[in-house]
Amino acid sequence: MRERKGGISADWLKVTAMAAMVVDHTGAVLFPRILELRLIGRIAFPIYIWLLVEGFVHTSSRKRYLLQMAALAVLSELPFDLAFSGQWDWGWQNVYFTLLTGLLLLTVLEKTAKGGSVCAFLATAVLMAVSEFCHFDYGCTGPVLVAVFYSYQKDKKPGMAAGFLLFACSNLLRPLFRGIWNGGLWNGLLAEPLVWKNAFRTVAIESFGIMAVPILARYNGIRRWKRGKLLFYFFYPVHLLLIHGIHLVLRISV
Repeated sequence: MRERKGGISADWLKVTAMAAMVVDHTGAVLFPRILELRLIGRIAFPIYIWLLVEGFVHTSSRKRYLLQMAALAVLSELPFDLAFSGQWDWGWQNVYFTLLTGLLLLTVLEKTAKGGSVCAFLATAVLMAVSEFCHFDYGCTGPVLVAVFYSYQKDKKPGMAAGFLLFACSNLLRPLFRGIWNGGLWNGLLAEPLVWKNAFRTVAIESFGIMAVPILARYNGIRRWKRGKLLFYFFYPVHLLLIHGIHLVLRISV
């Protein structure tokens, strides 16, 4: 993306994403009944995915970027489990695994660009299944947003807002993936009504992330705080440990 004056730099996008993430996770762990905190936090993930795509396009070493993301995924798993489960939990993996899957998808999309939309669709579908069955944060919906933003970054198509709504609605695919995993497509289509109710509720909640679209539309392609990369990376596990610590203190005091 060509740099332009005004707008919002990558540095301030990072600050915005981190602030929204803290609000989201504070609400999830400490104030689960305050839905507004979760709704505000919906803007964090789209910004992180946008920055992931930008980082992939402009990085000097794709291999190093992948290794860094893999290391952060492993490092962040225990803080993530402690914050959200209070113990080691194999049933839900942190968002760095989602971002790592996104980098793998971007690598495949770049290498198969000449193969057209069919190759892109197949690659996205495969990594959607991997993300869902490995219980990565955001499940099968993560690769959808990666593919949407990568397409927008390259061709300005589809429209960012329309693509984002596609990501939100992709939560309806989760019961189908689960049904296929458990023995067939019909198991997903005929899932318990509560499963579909929860899926539609998730679509409604994730749709609030569209608030990130006007923020991303003002991105100016500028990055100045090059030394702040480690802060951005390690903020995730550190803030989870702090939230877990506060949760323990509150439980003890009560």
